[in-house]
Amino acid sequence: MQTPQSFPSRLVIYLSFAATGMGMALPGAVLPALLAHWSLADRQAGLLFFLGWMGSSIGALMVRPSRSRSIAAGSLLIAAGAVGMGFSSKTGSFVSMTVFGLGLGLTMTATSLLQAARHVDRRGAELNRLNLIWALGASTCPTLAEHSLRVASARAIFCALGLFFVAVSVWAYALERDPDRGVQTAPVPVPWRKGWSLSLWPLPLVIMMLLPSGIESSMGGWIAAYVQRTHHAIAMTVTAGSLFWIGLMLSRTLVFSIAALHRAEPLVLRVSLCLVLAGTLIVIADSARLGALPGIFLLGFGLGPVFPLLLAIALQYSENTAIFFMAGLGSAFFPWLTGVVSSAAGSLRAGLLVPLAASALLAVLGFRVSAGQHRVEVASRKN
Repeated sequence: MQTPQSFPSRLVIYLSFAATGMGMALPGAVLPALLAHWSLADRQAGLLFFLGWMGSSIGALMVRPSRSRSIAAGSLLIAAGAVGMGFSSKTGSFVSMTVFGLGLGLTMTATSLLQAARHVDRRGAELNRLNLIWALGASTCPTLAEHSLRVASARAIFCALGLFFVAVSVWAYALERDPDRGVQTAPVPVPWRKGWSLSLWPLPLVIMMLLPSGIESSMGGWIAAYVQRTHHAIAMTVTAGSLFWIGLMLSRTLVFSIAALHRAEPLVLRVSLCLVLAGTLIVIADSARLGALPGIFLLGFGLGPVFPLLLAIALQYSENTAIFFMAGLGSAFFPWLTGVVSSAAGSLRAGLLVPLAASALLAVLGFRVSAGQHRVEVASRKN
């Protein structure tokens, strides 16, 4: 059963979700400018990412039963954090980034749960649509940021984003409504909960929820600085950041277009995991002037479907927001660890071994989880 949703509501929800994608990509897109402005070392920049994305994971736990009110509160926090990033000192930036992340986590989680409840019969397709829209916002961010920095400053970019989310907060509080509880369905029990379980979810799935968001935030956050240091060209720096998010967006577009073919999802997951590992290897191993760009695109393309597919599996067990917290924890931990390794080794390429190791673990666990999901689907069709 599907809850009716008006066109203005759908438009605002999708635009705001695209803007959260821009918000997640923005610190990485303007990272070279932030490093220069606040004189940050890689270790300090890693801490900045850690605080922001740890705030995002905590924000996922702050979602209240009223998803619409949660969106309003989260949007207000995004606005406060964004304006704070524009006007903060070096020390204050760490506080502002934490508030910024809290708002993003709260808003994204509340929006995902709201739309999942409104589209119960097509939950997987709707979640992939949301993530596609999120990727569209993220993919446009590097180019928009680069053009904006030519005529303005990072402060102006953050303040413009903050103003947008003030408007979203007012809309969500005044006009958005939660669906009736009666249209929601209980999680579907599945056989492979036995054995590999940790609380509500299987242990491999819990671990996997850490990894795609961690790889995404680590590579998305550090790729602009990495390309700038290895190739020293502003145009290539912007191109690299855009290619990562464009690849992610295109793959989600393809998966969304075949979402009706539910039987293909385990295969899509396995192929995507192989592409993620291959793309990360190419980015780190290649030292040619243009050779890293195909790897960056391949990495983004492979990564695109992984999180929405895993999320759709996880929501079969429970809609508890703890699973979103795990994803946010990965987003916080891996960029920070990348910065720590980079500072210790004196090489950002060495730091990127962190997302490479995560990609390898993701592939190993992903093949096990997708095989289990395939068995469940076969069993359910027989019944």
